[in-house]
Amino acid sequence: MTFRKCGFIVALTLAFAATPLLINTVEAKVTKGQASVAKRSGKLYITQRQYDKALEQYMIAVEGRPDDSEAQYYLGWLYGQKELFEEMNEHYDLATDRKWKKKVAEDRKELWTRYYNLGVKGMNAQKFEFAVDQFNLAITINPKEADAYEGLAITFLNVGNSEEGIETYKKALELDPSKAQSYFNVGGALMNADRVEEALEMFKKGHAIDPEEINILQNLAIAQYRLGDKEGASESAEKALAIAGDDPKILNIAAQIFLQAENYEKAAEILEKVVAIQPDNMDALFNLAIAYRQLGKGDKALDLFQKSVESNPDDIDSWYQLGLLADKVESFDKAIEAFTKVTELQADNARAWAALSRVYARKSEVSEGDVAEECVKKATEAFQMYEALQSQSNEE
Repeated sequence: MTFRKCGFIVALTLAFAATPLLINTVEAKVTKGQASVAKRSGKLYITQRQYDKALEQYMIAVEGRPDDSEAQYYLGWLYGQKELFEEMNEHYDLATDRKWKKKVAEDRKELWTRYYNLGVKGMNAQKFEFAVDQFNLAITINPKEADAYEGLAITFLNVGNSEEGIETYKKALELDPSKAQSYFNVGGALMNADRVEEALEMFKKGHAIDPEEINILQNLAIAQYRLGDKEGASESAEKALAIAGDDPKILNIAAQIFLQAENYEKAAEILEKVVAIQPDNMDALFNLAIAYRQLGKGDKALDLFQKSVESNPDDIDSWYQLGLLADKVESFDKAIEAFTKVTELQADNARAWAALSRVYARKSEVSEGDVAEECVKKATEAFQMYEALQSQSNEE
């Protein structure tokens, strides 16, 4: 019995292996008549919302009649219902008759809008993973629409994925190079990634599209400044001032650019406007004092630095600048007060100890008796402190 059983199994296996060969040789193609029947059946199944069965019938229909735009359209539509958008597009692209091409365009627009809006809602709700999925679906539905790429790029940037964000934004710009805001956004991302030269080109393109857009102009000026183009930065700052000359933010940026360009008169003129609008703007007061100092208006600069430290007694930079300026105009006691305050606020500030030593030494030269002797002593102590800090820094 065992022998017969083995023989039976072998025979069954051989018969099974041979079966596909017979099927392949006799398999028939779908006829046009069968395709027509399948299309009618598919349409009926759609009305009954039996989409899986409808899909089977339309697959038969397009196999028998691949040039039937209606069948290709409905097969694409059914794939769309299942969110199989690559397959949908494959069959939508084969619906070449005018009527069905129009319906394809309408369907794609409706689907694209649905998933794009879902992406925007997800991004606004900070559900970034969901937003990425929705924008990608919108892109699959219509890869020629720039806005979905832009939404995806902004989402990437929001989650700190700068590289993906920048590259995706570039795709959006390839599809639609007409939006100044897009150039501004990608330029900002490039600036954050310290790719300043590329950012500059983006800001230039955005400015060419919308010369009056103040945000582009101010960032254009900043990029030029960071790249050492003082002349270009000054020119852009002038344009920004012509558009928004009463905006303290624009005024401050322009003033900083003119300070760096060593145009102290222009910087002072601008900063005086800022201080008039914002009397408590310590940054503006500080920069205006620097401009005054460079213009030889030491007394006015001293008054401003004094206001700065009175408003913010813990501002180390203002105390230090006050000391430098007081030293320059030989107001030694005020300089000593300022540098001493820096060392009290920051005991390891080596440059303040060095400056304090220098001021005491200079005061000793114009003093006599006990005062001069005390200044020499203080100068020596301050210099020793400076040397100790420098030695400690070198060891680290």
